[in-house]
Amino acid sequence: MRFWKPATTLLVSSMLLVSAGCGNKSDNETKDSGTSLKGKTISVGSWKGTEAEVTTWDKILKDFETDTGIKVQKKIYNDYATQLQTDLIGGTAPDVFYVDSMLVPELSAQGVFEPLDSYIDKTKDFNKDDFFKPAYDAFTGKDGNQYGIPKDFSTLGLYYNEDLLMKAGLTPDDIPTDYSKLPEFLKSLQQKLPKGVAAGTTAAELARHLFILQSNGTDITDDKGYAVLTKPDQLAAIEPLITAYKDGSIKRPADLGQGWSGDSFGAGKTALMVEGNWAIAHLNQNFPDVKFGTKEVPKINDKNGSMMFTVSYSMNSNSKEKDAAWEFIKYATGKKGMKTWSEGTRTLPSRKSVSEELKFGEDKILSPFIAAGTYATPWQKGDTLSIIAREYNNMLPSALKGEMTMQEAMKKAEDAANKDIKTQLNK
Repeated sequence: MRFWKPATTLLVSSMLLVSAGCGNKSDNETKDSGTSLKGKTISVGSWKGTEAEVTTWDKILKDFETDTGIKVQKKIYNDYATQLQTDLIGGTAPDVFYVDSMLVPELSAQGVFEPLDSYIDKTKDFNKDDFFKPAYDAFTGKDGNQYGIPKDFSTLGLYYNEDLLMKAGLTPDDIPTDYSKLPEFLKSLQQKLPKGVAAGTTAAELARHLFILQSNGTDITDDKGYAVLTKPDQLAAIEPLITAYKDGSIKRPADLGQGWSGDSFGAGKTALMVEGNWAIAHLNQNFPDVKFGTKEVPKINDKNGSMMFTVSYSMNSNSKEKDAAWEFIKYATGKKGMKTWSEGTRTLPSRKSVSEELKFGEDKILSPFIAAGTYATPWQKGDTLSIIAREYNNMLPSALKGEMTMQEAMKKAEDAANKDIKTQLNK
């Protein structure tokens, strides 16, 4: 199951993201340390990706071994969250492993991460300011320690079908850049589209709507981690989506006969969708005849917004080869390794310098997603987010279909989430 499809947005998502690698001078600092790590062996845990990712991953490991003399044992997880947790509990977790940003609050509280600050401080030319800030900060704990280095990220952008717009007598420039004007535009567009084609599609998920709910200043959790979903400013922020759904200009993929927005868009069932950059490869591979373009998500209250999904390389606090483990993290989150990964997989680099070198920001399709890397909201909110997301996703369809008001739906979601959260906090 892939991260970018609805109901899979948590962990496997970042499979189409980017690995990194330090600058040439700092990729291998074993000579500066005074202690040779040549001949050491470390284990690295990851999940299996696409064919291109598997091939590129093997190249990075081979290059790292050649450059440093450190051997790497791969550990591939098929059920990442469950298997990693089992390994952590059993003391068999790899020296270095992938960590989805959503899991950072929970795992850091368990003490499974080795803080990386001292390693960063002694690494020449590491330059943490080179990373897209939301991605880097997603792995900074509440205590200020850095528990991972982002290997990649994905963001959301607005996709449009060029042919459907043209047949409706519109151009991409007609698409509003202001969120408040989007419902009226969609309603007008809907009247000009063929029967069975929706103006827009939305995944009914908190992973797509978090930044919208928080756009007026209220977080979805309080300082104890309890759900906050019923404040007037939150309901007002999400109301345009509800309105557009009720008037028929926005549909869920399920309403259009697909399981994911990318398939609905590719099948010509919708003119617009908000999705991640992972949809680009899917459309190019599976729907090569569809002409599409991308834009940044419309602004809310004159501010840019999007979601960010990001993954780190983190170090096991129980690793017996921490210096060698850092050498790998440094290599895999530096310029050389990141460029290798991004060129091989066409995924987004978490270092701005690599993005600039590869000219991703000049690519008409990729540029909106790169731009969002500077302001997007990471998919992370304490260690109760999974509970809140579950209840939000359960209740939102009822509001969309008019079975209850958004206020009623969110009250039920909030109450159900907080009942479970209370049980969790009192354990």
